[in-house]
Amino acid sequence: MNYPAKNRIIRGGQHLSKKQTIAYVLILGAAMAMIPFTIDPFLPSFPAIATYFGVESRLIQLSLTAVTVGFAIGQLIIGPLSDAYGRRRPLLVVTALFAISTLAVVFSPTAEIFILLRLIMGMSAAAATVIAQAVIRDLFSGMAQMKMLARTYLIQGAAPIVGPLVGSASSEFAGWQAMFWIMAVFGVLLLLGNHRYLIETLPIERRRASTPRGLLRGYRIVLRDRIYVGLVLFSGFQLSALFAYLNTVPFLYQETFGLSESQFGLAFAMSATLSWLGVQIGARLPKVFPAQWLLLIYAFIGVGVGAGLVITSSMGEFWFAQAFFGLLLFNFGSTLTSIQTIALLNHGEEAGTAAGLLGVSNFTFTSIFSLLYGLIITTNTTGVGFAIGALYFFAFMSLVFVAQPRKISKLE
Repeated sequence: MNYPAKNRIIRGGQHLSKKQTIAYVLILGAAMAMIPFTIDPFLPSFPAIATYFGVESRLIQLSLTAVTVGFAIGQLIIGPLSDAYGRRRPLLVVTALFAISTLAVVFSPTAEIFILLRLIMGMSAAAATVIAQAVIRDLFSGMAQMKMLARTYLIQGAAPIVGPLVGSASSEFAGWQAMFWIMAVFGVLLLLGNHRYLIETLPIERRRASTPRGLLRGYRIVLRDRIYVGLVLFSGFQLSALFAYLNTVPFLYQETFGLSESQFGLAFAMSATLSWLGVQIGARLPKVFPAQWLLLIYAFIGVGVGAGLVITSSMGEFWFAQAFFGLLLFNFGSTLTSIQTIALLNHGEEAGTAAGLLGVSNFTFTSIFSLLYGLIITTNTTGVGFAIGALYFFAFMSLVFVAQPRKISKLE
């Protein structure tokens, strides 16, 4: 492997050596982990952060809304820009921004500044994720792309497992600021890794014009693809269901079920482990069953999860809630590689724009629905169950009537 990576171009995954493949899996998986690392480790600290700033818990919940808004803004901007300027330099810039904004959070003087910095963290984390996904599409397509995504999700999928455990432990023993210090170090290490190992994957001749017209052309192309639009809607509704869970579970588990921060972190990590397992299984099943029909099954299961939470809410049992939330996370993980692969299949020329718009739509959905998350009663699982079931029902309808699975070709 010849270094430095600067000023080099690699054209296609077939040109990656074994060592390069491992390096790409690690750095791209870490870049894609920035989104869950921006959310999951800090959920156990919500009550402590609210106490620190002397504000109501619902105001700190707005920091999660700020993160999701940041996700949408970051992906909207970086997708077309990475198609115009390449992948390497933009990834270095947004990784540096993540490290700086994360460190600045530690010194937030007010809850409002805290929320603003969390928005910047969200922007930079989402931008890094989009570029990583575009790099994978530059190198691979079809089942090869799904295989590479599954490998990177081995790294990315560890974030929701490790994050809550480290977050709850660090918050309990060193205060909520400790986790932000840890994440700042993570950002610096990832920046150094990207600088050393990431080789540009988008040759100059394949880049789009950097003019406004050239950048917007990519959006026009992907929005004319009915399959892509249907998957965008499916993904948006599904992610909104996941965020209904993320917004309510810290208060449901700690205030209603009486779990400590460390117990909550362990329970959350158990569910996140199922998500990680779901990604790996979900990446292998399309070898046997068409991915688009599997997505329909996953949507039906999501509706069932919502119904189960409503039915068992009167029992007030932690383990019923934990079982259904675990199934929700497994189900969510099972869809990820299929959605990404099918959505970007016909958009290799505008991979950054397609990946960015998919992410923008996802977090635009969650930002809109976040206005309702605060209305969900957390004394039982009825409200979150209704929300999850309804959102998965809309996901199911989007796939059936917009993407139309029968018109989607089987992945090769």
